[in-house]
Amino acid sequence: MKPVEKAAVIDVGSNSCRMVIYERWGNGLLPYFNEKSMAGLGRGLPETGHLSPEGRIKAIETFHRFSAILKGLGVHNVNAVATSAVREASDGPEFRELAEAALGVELKVLSGVDEGRLSAYGVGLGFSNPDGLVADLGGSSMELYALGELAAKGETYLLGPLARAADTELSPSKRQKIVRKIVKDSALLGQHHSHLYAVGGAWRNVAAVHMMLKNYPLRVVHSYKLDADAIDDVIDAALRAEEDAEMRQKLVSVSKKRFDTLLHSAIVLKGLLDACDAESAIISSYGLRDGVVGEAFQVQSEGGLLDSVPLYLRASEATVAFGREVYDFIAPLKFALSRSDETLRATCLMSDAGARMHPDHRANLVHRQILRVPVPELDHNARLFAAFAAASRYTYKLKAPSEIVALMSEPMISEARILGTAMRLAGVYSGRSAAILKTARLSANDKALTLHVTRKNSDLVSGTVRRRHAQLCGLLNLEPNFELV
Repeated sequence: MKPVEKAAVIDVGSNSCRMVIYERWGNGLLPYFNEKSMAGLGRGLPETGHLSPEGRIKAIETFHRFSAILKGLGVHNVNAVATSAVREASDGPEFRELAEAALGVELKVLSGVDEGRLSAYGVGLGFSNPDGLVADLGGSSMELYALGELAAKGETYLLGPLARAADTELSPSKRQKIVRKIVKDSALLGQHHSHLYAVGGAWRNVAAVHMMLKNYPLRVVHSYKLDADAIDDVIDAALRAEEDAEMRQKLVSVSKKRFDTLLHSAIVLKGLLDACDAESAIISSYGLRDGVVGEAFQVQSEGGLLDSVPLYLRASEATVAFGREVYDFIAPLKFALSRSDETLRATCLMSDAGARMHPDHRANLVHRQILRVPVPELDHNARLFAAFAAASRYTYKLKAPSEIVALMSEPMISEARILGTAMRLAGVYSGRSAAILKTARLSANDKALTLHVTRKNSDLVSGTVRRRHAQLCGLLNLEPNFELV
């Protein structure tokens, strides 16, 4: 593998100050270190026009810590940005000078349009060919930015929970009317959008609450979808929590720090969903910070998944070569696999994920790991498939948690077993060597699945290889055939 580079983004927001240090390999971009401080710079800003005095002190203390960590890790590529609070406050320029002195780098104050553009860039890195409207809700402002044909058009509104703190005493219906009034002249919301991508911790919290309410077992917020009924469930729960101590405790257990803004965030999201006529909101874990570092590194979405998997697994050059050769080996089985080519390639790169794990436990450990692997482009279905297949590479009869299996269709389970068993055959024949695996190939017709091996490598065809080949044939309802070439 080429050397892994590190870069940091410091995001000075209205509610929190966060530093994320990323690792980059090719178009793969993954968080290495992530820390935030809930400084609350924008608290009281609508009434005073100034940043919170307490927030300023806490933020500067945080910046000194961030600077020390960056120096200790030897990270020199640092981008610092500030958003709505510093942009709107009368003492924003003064605070910026203090922040730059503490951080030792320039603090760029983003316009609302730039903030939306960079959030959209981040969403582009997190999904495969996203199209629609990006909405990023921060502590004070909300940015809208269109993808696809409407790209380069952005809008910003003071709809964050700190900016609308005075609305908390109003009924939900009145608050919904206020949201509609604020965005009524939006040129972006006035057009139909195929998808609404929701960015920001406030909306990730809405998704996490809905998962808890529905007992959804795959607690990964990225690509989780919320339709109007789902958002209403969260609004109802937040209202019940005002009088129901048990419900309040449940919601607080999901996110104590964002409990107070849950109702507001859900109301705004429901209003946007109604206004843009999208069927559901798709939660994005990718946003502003990913956009900032992605733009600085000129990271492209194309190849992001296939570069992120080796980066996450800390794969060696030999392991990456083996995973790529596995894909070529299983390619003749595509007639039985309906997954996208990117998902199949990524799963093959995961085929050695359990190599250093204890053999008694690695199938289940790999399954858990891949379910939650923090890489882009995998929606929940692709994640379920990849995890089951990567784990099946180590056992013919995977016993995955029943609540996870319940999320999968029978055809998906069958395809994952086929791919996992094919990867297992590749591994046992080759000893996990790309060079050796090149000496074998598969071919199929309507009666048999043939394993072709070069004559000089016939000694590699052990009894175990023949058993793995027969298992794969059983899953495909084909006869096993062997041929020396």
